[in-house]
Amino acid sequence: MDKLKDLTLGEKIVAAAGALLLIDSFLPWYSVDIGSAFGVSYSYTRSGWQSPGALWSMLAVLLGVAMAAQVIVSKLGLAELPEKLGNFSWGQVHMFGGIAVLALVVIKFIGESDYVGFGMWIGFLCGAGLAFGGFTINKERSSAA
Repeated sequence: MDKLKDLTLGEKIVAAAGALLLIDSFLPWYSVDIGSAFGVSYSYTRSGWQSPGALWSMLAVLLGVAMAAQVIVSKLGLAELPEKLGNFSWGQVHMFGGIAVLALVVIKFIGESDYVGFGMWIGFLCGAGLAFGGFTINKERSSAA
């Protein structure tokens, strides 16, 4: 656990945002108030895994979790990872991955803008956190080289 204290700011942001995005994926991303009848209010909610266009949120969550997992696994030394992923450094991979997560959440929002639940707003924040954390990791690793 002492190794986790050695995380850089960008790595902390990515790890936290990825974990929060996973938790958030089970909250209502899609919500419709159907109305009330006989004094009972009816509503319809779906999580990021269930809502219409769930492919976009599922991809965003899986990518965010993969980013967080890479940070944790590499810091704890649980697996031997290559220095680069193809022609890209891990900093670049995190930067592009964070941008992709944010873009996927925006695409999902565009498809469901009339019925947005509070989970999608949290998803926006997590996506922005992953994009910022990825940018920060890239900057930290570029300046360290």
